[in-house]
Amino acid sequence: MKEYAFDNGNVNWAELEAGFISQEDFVKAHQNTVICCHDVLINYQGGILLIKRDNVPAKDLLWPIGGRVLRGVPTEESLRRKVKAECNLELDNIKYLGTSRAIFSTDPFQHGQGTDCFALMYSADGSGELKLDNLHKDPLIVTKEKYIEIRDSLYPYVQDFMDKLFKNS
Repeated sequence: MKEYAFDNGNVNWAELEAGFISQEDFVKAHQNTVICCHDVLINYQGGILLIKRDNVPAKDLLWPIGGRVLRGVPTEESLRRKVKAECNLELDNIKYLGTSRAIFSTDPFQHGQGTDCFALMYSADGSGELKLDNLHKDPLIVTKEKYIEIRDSLYPYVQDFMDKLFKNS
């Protein structure tokens, strides 16, 4: 995915980077805006790493690692940081697969407005020792053969990008 960073000359990414806003403000933003997220299908130990999310949305569903894009951070660097925080892996050979919109009736803050996000999907090679954070559990390495067995149980967003990935392998 190409990124454009200019406005009256070059933009300094570091000047745009922001810390996390207060929980109260983020709940309002989550309730009233579309959130931009990125996920990655990580090639790890001979298959694609999927995990079960231990929070809503998509609680207990097999899902790729990922989450909200960090403001003021180039997308691939934001993805690397998210992966490191969620599962302790390093990424190489990051490839953009496409964009979708994922909408859920649940939300992590009980505001009752669900979750609405644009999601950028990537694939990448992962290395290092897998260590999941407290919001993820039950890692599964999905080979092409295993994917055929579990495909119909996956959320359509995951299915579509896994189909694309395995079709090209």
